[in-house]
Amino acid sequence: MKRLFFLIFILSHLTSFSQNTNTENTISPHRLFDFWVGEWDVFTNDELVGHNTISLLQNGNLLQENWVSEKESFTGTSYSFYNDKIDKWQQIWIDKNGNNLLLKGNFENGKMVLLSGTDSNMGEDQSLHRISWILLPNGDVKQIWESTIDEGKIWSIQFEGVYKKKK
Repeated sequence: MKRLFFLIFILSHLTSFSQNTNTENTISPHRLFDFWVGEWDVFTNDELVGHNTISLLQNGNLLQENWVSEKESFTGTSYSFYNDKIDKWQQIWIDKNGNNLLLKGNFENGKMVLLSGTDSNMGEDQSLHRISWILLPNGDVKQIWESTIDEGKIWSIQFEGVYKKKK
């Protein structure tokens, strides 16, 4: 009887492991940014710098971000979506001053990485921007926003923050 229970236990866990592995390998590209969805407090060096709400809209095909800075009256909104035609994620960010970032990229090596061209209205005329979102093992999300004015030879960090789920 003990062997039977042991065999059932092993088989159920092997089946579960097999299903999880297949799910991870076949996840829809439309779902690869879902780890960012939620109500967040955002910290830089353990200091609260803002609040961000990321919502799924349009039947789960659009992520809407609403950023509110903690210290200054600065706000911004972004819309992110997966574009099947070009096989890339796209994001448009617009802040309360009308500045914008137009970004494209993909989920690779465990993080979402989106890059701008020079058509964004943020920073200097030839600025390029790269923003990465990394899901941390504890469920937090780390965001790193970098820019360059020399075609990517030297990147400067504009913002680095850790998103912690609101309680």
